[in-house]
Amino acid sequence: MGLLDKLFSKKDPLDDLLEDEALPVASLAHETSDATPYAHELDAFMDRMFPGRNVVVWREKNMEAGRVDVCVMQPTAKEPYYVLYTSGMSAQEMTLDHLPYPEHYSYLRRAELLMYLPATWPMQTLFSAGENPVPESVYWPVRALKYLARMPQLCNTWLGAGHSVPNGDPMVPFEGAQGFSGMMLYFPDEGNGPKKLLPVPTNDGQIMLYVAVPVYAEEMNYKLAAGADALENRLRALPNAEAFIVTNGRKNTCQGGV
Repeated sequence: MGLLDKLFSKKDPLDDLLEDEALPVASLAHETSDATPYAHELDAFMDRMFPGRNVVVWREKNMEAGRVDVCVMQPTAKEPYYVLYTSGMSAQEMTLDHLPYPEHYSYLRRAELLMYLPATWPMQTLFSAGENPVPESVYWPVRALKYLARMPQLCNTWLGAGHSVPNGDPMVPFEGAQGFSGMMLYFPDEGNGPKKLLPVPTNDGQIMLYVAVPVYAEEMNYKLAAGADALENRLRALPNAEAFIVTNGRKNTCQGGV
């Protein structure tokens, strides 16, 4: 864990990619994503796990190679939160060359990411935007998911549970976010979100799922000092899953750097 903690300490291809995405380069469509060969299996799995939801796809237009769509599952009365998940990260296997005995971990080679947003998130702003820019305060979770999902191929690495990705070096808050300065990845089980999600079964193996959790700089530093599990315990202790169903202005679990 922690392979990506210092990833952005130097210029890398993602810097140019983010500059190109100063405005969203996507359109919306009420149809499935085709950014990965596993789209049908992925969508079917998410529909089983979160039944009865309408789905809108935030679809990229300008990047056929390494394209990442974000599927937005709308809230229901029983489950009042949005579920966002990437479709496209699993199109290519991640390299595990950094691991000892990578052949033992082949099941980690394909992955997709998800994020939970509260039902109060002004997502309708995205749905109705079309070609127009949308406020970064609304769009930043979508941008963060795309950013993370492209990293393995652009940086020849992999993402997994316990990995942390700071927003720059030194860390600065994401534009539009209220103080969040990095992302953590965790397994999506009952403690790390509203329900347990296992890997997505496919006809040739499985796709790992990781929940992306925005964190403050103090929490990132605590993770680097004490480990991903220690921070996970602090995030889990917050009431109403507010660390995992993204809550603007949530309590900083490491306020003061402790």
